[in-house]
Amino acid sequence: MAKIIVIKEPVGSRVPFLRGILVQSLLSAGLSFKDAYDAAQAVRKGLANDTVITTAELRTRVMKQLEKDFSPALRHDYEAKTKRQQKIIVHSDRGDSPFSVGILTRSLEACVVDRKSASEVAFRVQEAMQQRGQSEIAPPALRRLIYQSLKEHCSIEAANYYLSWRQFKTSGKPLIILVGGASGAGKSTICSELAYRLEIVRTQSTDMMREILRSYLAPHVMPTLGFSSFDAWRGLSGTKAQDGQRQTDNPVIAGFLAQHANIRSALEATIARALKERHDMIVDGVHVLPMERDLAKAREAAVVVSVMLAVTTRQQLANQLSWRSREQPDRGSSRYMEKLDAIWEVQSFLLNLADKANIPIIANWTVEDTVHEVLLEVNRRISEHYPSDPGILE
Repeated sequence: MAKIIVIKEPVGSRVPFLRGILVQSLLSAGLSFKDAYDAAQAVRKGLANDTVITTAELRTRVMKQLEKDFSPALRHDYEAKTKRQQKIIVHSDRGDSPFSVGILTRSLEACVVDRKSASEVAFRVQEAMQQRGQSEIAPPALRRLIYQSLKEHCSIEAANYYLSWRQFKTSGKPLIILVGGASGAGKSTICSELAYRLEIVRTQSTDMMREILRSYLAPHVMPTLGFSSFDAWRGLSGTKAQDGQRQTDNPVIAGFLAQHANIRSALEATIARALKERHDMIVDGVHVLPMERDLAKAREAAVVVSVMLAVTTRQQLANQLSWRSREQPDRGSSRYMEKLDAIWEVQSFLLNLADKANIPIIANWTVEDTVHEVLLEVNRRISEHYPSDPGILE
């Protein structure tokens, strides 16, 4: 018997017909092995005079065989199952790719849609295409479908955020998120979740920058780098430190400012590199002080979002530091508990600066709520740069 080639629609790839694959498909439809094998064999014999067949034509022949050998109900069940499994190809300038409910769900979470609602909308979009019998779709048509589903099943706000995101994505500009906060504020946890939801692969922390700098500079060059932010005063020769035109007699804050001045160039270089290469980036750390640098040029080249995380009570801070002591014993984290007052001083200083500079302060009580608040701020900033325009759906 001649070899039969199956053309997989809509991409046009060619694969050989394999009876074993058809048997597995029929088994998943509920047939016994003997019935599945006999049906597949009958279909194979019916193709004796064919050398090429499309997947749609093959599916039609299988359904006819099932109705003939068994019942219209079994044919209907098989047809419904194969439609659910059928891939829908999205065509774009970057190439063709299969529609994914999972990818769309994550994309919608970036628009401040909760995971359950995002998943529901993604499935509704898929079902709408399947009901129309679509095996392929162009991006503008898919965007219209997503926008309409968001309006009907979520909110007009979420739908408008989606439009702003689409405009931002086509702009070519990067997204730079700056997350500040004292030790124990939960910056790393929040930034990891943000990176996942926003599909940002480049993240950096000022703690890492400090470690890199201290690894190749002699201690006497930048003595504050050898200490934590709340202990940096131990590297000062006196109790006063100057940062620009500002001085302070508080040794904890003086040490922190001196350390910040040492790390500042590395932080600015990191942001500059992301802007040059147009890469999205999240930077977190106690030294992330957007109010302490001129971000005007960065805001021309990117959407820059700044937030300051806060722990609102000493008891909550103590709880989080205690958790860190248990989870990260290799970092000698118990000393954080011993320095609770100094950490609280640094946080009070940071929050005062953020408040004066109108940087959003977000109380970090739970990961889900904090991520939600940060995503809201991200969407607000993107919407300011790219107001929602339904015209992009045309």
